[in-house]
Amino acid sequence: MDSWQTVDFWDKVKLLKVVDSNVNYQSVYRLILRLVKDGYLTVDDEKSIYGQTTYTEAENLHDLRSQFCIESTSTLQELNLKKEEFESEMISLEEEIEALHDLKGQFPDIQFKIEQLRQMKSKEINSLKIKIKAINSLINYCS
Repeated sequence: MDSWQTVDFWDKVKLLKVVDSNVNYQSVYRLILRLVKDGYLTVDDEKSIYGQTTYTEAENLHDLRSQFCIESTSTLQELNLKKEEFESEMISLEEEIEALHDLKGQFPDIQFKIEQLRQMKSKEINSLKIKIKAINSLINYCS
């Protein structure tokens, strides 16, 4: 968390389908104050303007998160399996693109259609690369 204001915390809490009420908002604010008091958040005085306090995560919060927010190994295994599935699919698409390239010479009357199909397969490969990169980032973040 870097340069968060109270409303940013509240927005995250609302994602958990917490009732949007004054009591709950005050509870979130009290939690923020407690996190500051206990050294888990720091107040960023330079970025706090117009009465809007800005908070940044302290090292203590990172340590606390790594201690209690450990992703289960099964989740990481699922991510790795999904990554392997995408990598296998990508290899298959690359082989298909090579085969389509070879077919262009054998079927000159549909070269344009073959090239269109190759381009579609290339886009699928790029999409898979992005998904693999996202999974790698997620695995690294959770590890």
